Amino acid sequence: MPAIASLADLMAVKELLDGLKAKFPDCYREFQKIYKDYRKVGYKNISKLLLEEATPQKLKGMGE
Repeated sequence: MPAIASLADLMAVKELLDGLKAKFPDCYREFQKIYKDYRKVGYKNISKLLLEEATPQKLKGMGE
């Protein structure tokens, strides 16, 4: 299934990720591992936790 995002947006994100990987390779690998190991949690949920937009309890509908 093709991505909804534009090709330009996808290329911009890829460029930013490549820069981050070049600057912080060890940290980048750690984030890759988290995403791979917890893929079943869902990318949106992982992103909400990373951005501090939600807590695990809030994502489960158990409060703030």
